Amino acid sequence: MSTKLTKLLQSGLKIFTLNDLGILWGQKNRSETRQSARDYAAGGSLIRLKSGVYAMPRVSLDPFTIANKLLAPSYVTGLSVLVAAGLSFQYTDRVFSVAAYNKSYELGERTFVYSQIKQTVLFNPLGLEDTAGVSVAGVERAIADLLYLNKGNYPFEKITGINWNLLNRCAKIYDCAFMPKAVTTLKERYA
Repeated sequence: MSTKLTKLLQSGLKIFTLNDLGILWGQKNRSETRQSARDYAAGGSLIRLKSGVYAMPRVSLDPFTIANKLLAPSYVTGLSVLVAAGLSFQYTDRVFSVAAYNKSYELGERTFVYSQIKQTVLFNPLGLEDTAGVSVAGVERAIADLLYLNKGNYPFEKITGINWNLLNRCAKIYDCAFMPKAVTTLKERYA
């Protein structure tokens, strides 16, 4: 096995950007890293997910991790978080995130959907959880994102166990007139 593949296996990562590969392989030349990645993908040692993003073959890949790597900076939010938290029962093969611009990618049976959000919101850490480099909104931030992206009107199925104080604080980061009223209406309905 080549030294480069050994370094990938030892890293513990399953998904790599070209920047990740360059660091792990000690390559400063991006063109050299890109060509090495292409060669490994052609040989079946890596799988190309999209331009500049690769994965180890024959490993289980977490959709939230894929979402963070496909488009950076971004974080998983909205319906994806509510389903994972048991607050929505809608089946979806989509992973919802927010980023600096709208984009979607289809990988196999799954679609990764990115909604544009203000830079000040995207980079505000309030209500976000970062685990092993994977950025995911907490429930309160996901609710705030859904309210903001849907102009204060989202058909929530159930909302329980919410930290209303945190949701109110999250609502303020959007600097948007309808957000406080949307949170108040939601609290009246579910608290």
